[in-house]
Amino acid sequence: MISMEILANTKIYKNYQTAIPKEMRERFNVDHDTVIEWGVDDEGHPQIEFRKKIKVDDIIGIIEDDDPRNSVELKRGLYE
Repeated sequence: MISMEILANTKIYKNYQTAIPKEMRERFNVDHDTVIEWGVDDEGHPQIEFRKKIKVDDIIGIIEDDDPRNSVELKRGLYE
């Protein structure tokens, strides 16, 4: 058996809903922008990971483009 620190317990409600305990929300910075990933490790034990949602604002500017044209010039090019 794997030993672990138990921080809190939750109950499963109708439609299999549950709440994330305050201790877990605070410790792992869980909020409305958090995605919970459920999985199983190689030994068959349940695993849970928290990650933040990726928003459009997070990815804007990641790809650099050396094309100096702007959207107005591209639109004009369509009609030429």
